[in-house]
Amino acid sequence: MTNRSLRKSWRSWPIIRHLRGIQFRRMRPLHGGRLDRGTVIVRYYWARFLEQYRADIRGRGLEIGETTTLRTYGGHAITQAEALDLAPHTNEVTVVADLSRADHLAANQYDCFIIQFTMTVIYDVEAALYHAIRVLRPGGTLLINFACVDYYLYRGLDMGTGAPLYMYWWYTPLQVEDLLQRTGLTPHDYSLTIYGNLFTRMAFQLNLPAEDLTRYELDHADPGHPLLICARIVKPITWSAPRPPYRDPRSTPADPPAHLDPQTGHYGDEYV
Repeated sequence: MTNRSLRKSWRSWPIIRHLRGIQFRRMRPLHGGRLDRGTVIVRYYWARFLEQYRADIRGRGLEIGETTTLRTYGGHAITQAEALDLAPHTNEVTVVADLSRADHLAANQYDCFIIQFTMTVIYDVEAALYHAIRVLRPGGTLLINFACVDYYLYRGLDMGTGAPLYMYWWYTPLQVEDLLQRTGLTPHDYSLTIYGNLFTRMAFQLNLPAEDLTRYELDHADPGHPLLICARIVKPITWSAPRPPYRDPRSTPADPPAHLDPQTGHYGDEYV
């Protein structure tokens, strides 16, 4: 066994796995909430999902905030990659819009749309889903995820993308199905993939990287303890749904929002 493979496998030894449980007796995430090594567990799951549906990432594509995922998974199949956000904070953002208020965007434009790790911070999720489907061409694909568990940024988060973000929702599979069907879809138009289990929920909350878990621990899916819900939605040729009534939040935190740390990539300062 090489030194490299030994380093990869020692965390799976029974005595080490037993001792790992000691890490769970704590009041705050490990490393102050910063993940300075390895892969965030929910991103491990999302990468698996994207790999499964790589063929859907093609043609003219839209992504929230940047175009990295479109280019990484679409490659040469992507003919045009665009990013949508609240403000043009980078050169990639060519579509400036609040997705839940995107009436000014033309319908039937995109072959694929990727929305990742965003639905927790959109208050009017029904309106956002409506516009996400509306801007797709008939037969186009929406790849989207919904967090079942996450850190709660109780002051909000300012990422410099146009406005502070506030966390409103964590999701259940039943809730996601209800949202999709209220947006004019039928069960034939979408499929859900549920990732996670009790252990990965706890490990994610403690800030353990995916590399510290065994393949079985990561891949065991328990519908009673989901961590991440991923949906593949294909816009029906005959899709037609009324725009839902718009809803706005009635309150926001009084304290100033946390800020993204450009050095560490950490998304808040609650645990500093």
